[in-house]
Amino acid sequence: MTTKFRNLILSLLFVITLPIQQLNAQHISRKNLHAWPASSPPKIDGVLDDQLWKDPLQINKLTASTRNVIYFEDTPSKYVSEGYFIQNSPNNLQKSSQKTKVQVAYDNYAIYISAQLYDTAPDSIRTNMGERDSGGNGGDFFIVSFDTYNTQQDTYEFVVSASGVQSDRIQGTSGWDGNWNEIWNSAVKVNEEGWAVEMEIPYRALRMPNGKEQIWGLNFGRVIARSGETSYWNAIDANKQGYVNQFGTLRGIYDVNPPLRLSLTPYISNVSAGQQGGPYAHTFSGGADIKVGLGQSFTLDVSLIPDFSQVQADNQVLNLSAYEVQFGEFRDFFTQGTTIFNRWDQFYSRRIGQNHNNPSDNILREHEAFIYKPTDAPILNNTKLTGITEKGLGVGILNSITNETYAIIEDSTTGERREELADPVTNFNIIALEQALPNNSKIGFMNSNVYRGEGFKSSNVTSTDFNFFDRSNTYQVRGFGALSQEFFPSEETESAQKAGYTQLGHRIDIGGGKVSGKWRYWASSNIESDTYNPNDMGYNSAVNKIGFYTNASYNQFEAGPLFQRYWLRAGYDENWLYNPRTFTSRKVWADSYFQFNNFWSMNLDSYIHPGISYDYFGPREQGYYFKEYMSHGGGFTLNSDSRSLYTGSLRVSYWARPEFSQLDNFISYNQTYRATDRFDLTHSISWNNQRDEKGYVTTLHDEDGEVESVIYGNRDVKTLENNFTSKYYFNPKMSMKLRLRHYWRRVDYDEFFDLSSTGDLLTTDYTDLNEKGEHTQNTNYNTFDMELSYSWEFLPGSFLTAMWRNELASSNHNSDINFSNNMKELWEEPQMNTVSIRLSYFLDYGQVKRMF
Repeated sequence: MTTKFRNLILSLLFVITLPIQQLNAQHISRKNLHAWPASSPPKIDGVLDDQLWKDPLQINKLTASTRNVIYFEDTPSKYVSEGYFIQNSPNNLQKSSQKTKVQVAYDNYAIYISAQLYDTAPDSIRTNMGERDSGGNGGDFFIVSFDTYNTQQDTYEFVVSASGVQSDRIQGTSGWDGNWNEIWNSAVKVNEEGWAVEMEIPYRALRMPNGKEQIWGLNFGRVIARSGETSYWNAIDANKQGYVNQFGTLRGIYDVNPPLRLSLTPYISNVSAGQQGGPYAHTFSGGADIKVGLGQSFTLDVSLIPDFSQVQADNQVLNLSAYEVQFGEFRDFFTQGTTIFNRWDQFYSRRIGQNHNNPSDNILREHEAFIYKPTDAPILNNTKLTGITEKGLGVGILNSITNETYAIIEDSTTGERREELADPVTNFNIIALEQALPNNSKIGFMNSNVYRGEGFKSSNVTSTDFNFFDRSNTYQVRGFGALSQEFFPSEETESAQKAGYTQLGHRIDIGGGKVSGKWRYWASSNIESDTYNPNDMGYNSAVNKIGFYTNASYNQFEAGPLFQRYWLRAGYDENWLYNPRTFTSRKVWADSYFQFNNFWSMNLDSYIHPGISYDYFGPREQGYYFKEYMSHGGGFTLNSDSRSLYTGSLRVSYWARPEFSQLDNFISYNQTYRATDRFDLTHSISWNNQRDEKGYVTTLHDEDGEVESVIYGNRDVKTLENNFTSKYYFNPKMSMKLRLRHYWRRVDYDEFFDLSSTGDLLTTDYTDLNEKGEHTQNTNYNTFDMELSYSWEFLPGSFLTAMWRNELASSNHNSDINFSNNMKELWEEPQMNTVSIRLSYFLDYGQVKRMF
């Protein structure tokens, strides 16, 4: 079997690399634009009447000699680009419907952008407001992107909407980081010819090489919301793989000497929290975030006494699966500038601040019980170093330290309490390197380490990866390999001293195919040993598996009589266990996407698991598996025209296993109503009805602690989730948001089974009835969260924020309750209220220096 897998992987590599070896270079057209030096900065007001923008040739004649720059064949088109951008959507590579004029200037502090976005119907320009990083929020917006190292892989992107709302993000070889935020200046103005944008982007927001002349990748983009049109200065062809590799070029920036990149953001906050009817705890704290530029390439971020009191609450669920729930990250320090770490699930930032060890019941003495076990570990400090060198080497280093935590034990007879160490002081560290290569390719290295000190388990994961494209970015090969090490301490048992040991595990992933053009295909294989474990700092829901995955697709990006664009795709997946080497499942699937000419869109998907599959993870016990018979499913998603004030998205799907008469139905509807340019309402509701599901219930042990029985049950699971968000924007810098979420899941068992060693379900005398006659496995679970938040950016980078959070939760065995009575019972539960106010002030060395 091992030889078979090895030969299959070698054959796969040969097939997917052969076309790459045979392809020749493909010419990609790149426009050029020159910047010119500014004798004085423009007034950023959205009115393009500054002398700087009026006559670039005259300005160059006056200033070129001061910088020892000689310009040849100066023409207006060299410094001013005016004309029609090229569409990416809806009509790929067609001329934009409106003209645009762009210019770039610079001094030793910043890059300056002016853009006149012509519009033949200025009264139709969409000026929807939104919160920062919301893009256009359904309105028109303008984009400028800088590839400062000209690697054709990395970009800093700045966006301004027609209402003046800013967004920014960065892209590296690891993908987009929409959480990246910098402080920069912009203004917009609707005028008789359309609308105008002015932008001032300080060099502290960018990383760039040293040198006499800066040569950057450059692109401008524009979205016209009413026509659903996205266009670019240098064409972004939807048929081609990649984005930054299709940029134009910015030249003419000479002898830049930017000031020291140093900023300080001190903060103070006050938090009051307490349960309804009980006392409230008040916490006043302060700290600071520091950013220091190390040369022009790197930035050091330090968070002293970090404050996460206003982080959005997690969307809690009742988890019936064998896999850990992965929650989103909302803490700014761990969302900004961290894309270099977000590769192959090796970094899951929620591990930092979690409790990892809890004392077992074995340490309890007679009459003792735990009255408190910690769930979180306080973070003492965070440090992050990120950047990219002139040679295209991306570097990221992150270090966090969490404090020790203690469980509290109480003696029920004496009332005495004692503490037991749960987590020691723990150091989390991750180092990532990525070297950009020609043709949008890269190689990378990463190491993560968690150290807990003597007597506790520590771990280390080392990995390398590569991503190669041919010269035309038509074919791709990528691979990943990782080695995990877990260092277990020595233990004392009743009979002997157990020596410490190290457990090794590995993961290998290889894949490739054709990723551009109308016809595309892909094949990959993933191998994870049963001892591979990156979960001290990463996330991996299940290891001990081997997978083979293939798919092929047809993509049409040219508009036709019915569709603007569409794609069709089909694939085959097969999975095995790594140890023991045995088959587990196969899947045949197909999906598709259609965007109609009226801007409605639709997704269709279907799949089948033919034959019998074997679930080795659901039983939660080594040596057990559950035999799953043939199943199939499918669904569709229908999206309305996103240009409208009211938009909706309907999802309907099903799943069935005829052998067990199992049938699942899922339906959801998401809707958004833009009542005015300042007021948005968003609502989503979903209903999932799982009938006759066969699932794990519990494991029974004998007196020696050995597994006696694995109990499965026949259950109906009904899940209702409601989310509501309302946002009001006073202006582009001030907003208020209300967020409501109710999650309700009912689990009702009607029969139990003993899982046999052959994966079949046998009769059992197990019962879940307790002394009160309650079915203890039946569950009625609710969570209800309400958050009201306010944000005001009173100065660039300086914020006053406030938040009130109300939380409710309940769990009981009343699984046949109706919605009305359920809500009445839920509202009788004690409510947890939290009120927080936070003030932060941004201080930038460059801004202060300009004032004197």
